[in-house]
Amino acid sequence: MDLTGRPRPSASAGPLVWYATRAIPWLLAGTGCAMIVGLMALVAGWPQVMWPLEGTALGLLAGVVAWANDERCAAIVDTLPRSLRWRTLARSVVPALMLAVWIACLLAQRHRLPPHLPLFALQGAAAAAVALAITVGRRAAGSAEPGRTFASIIIPTSAALALIRPAARRLPLFPVWPGEDWARSTVIWTTVFGASLVVLAPALAERGAPPVLARLVRSVWPGR
Repeated sequence: MDLTGRPRPSASAGPLVWYATRAIPWLLAGTGCAMIVGLMALVAGWPQVMWPLEGTALGLLAGVVAWANDERCAAIVDTLPRSLRWRTLARSVVPALMLAVWIACLLAQRHRLPPHLPLFALQGAAAAAVALAITVGRRAAGSAEPGRTFASIIIPTSAALALIRPAARRLPLFPVWPGEDWARSTVIWTTVFGASLVVLAPALAERGAPPVLARLVRSVWPGR
């Protein structure tokens, strides 16, 4: 243990693990995982009534992934030799953990959920990708902590969209009933996932997003 109470990695673990043990908000990640498990348990118990909590859980997943990429000491860290890509790789354990918990919940409750597990898994991947695309893109632009504010917006927004379900026939973001357009929902979430990767890739390559995409990210989320 070091003076902060965190486990001290061995010298052979490498700087990536050393950085991850100190930079990742482990309490936040653990709390987020526990909340997703609880929310999805409620969804599986009473899907006809509790289905809006599925959207809330997806928003929580995105919020935790985004928040975990905040850099409180950005003024110092951004001047060091380690690149944003390297630091994002070190923090990638958080989206991997959140997705693992999400998929585990889907598998554990698969007999109580609508028979569209691939779509639900895609929703989780797309939520994580959106969070990474926006926060890493804003970090590359010099914003130190865009994730916290993003989380404070995406969680209630996703919960509201799942509850109100505006234009559910044309925009089935969170389908639940057998008669809904599940194929269109798959297309929507696939598009969201692909677009997020297109935005994320140049930010990780540290050459910045193409001007049109950069303006789009700034218009969606100007950051701090």
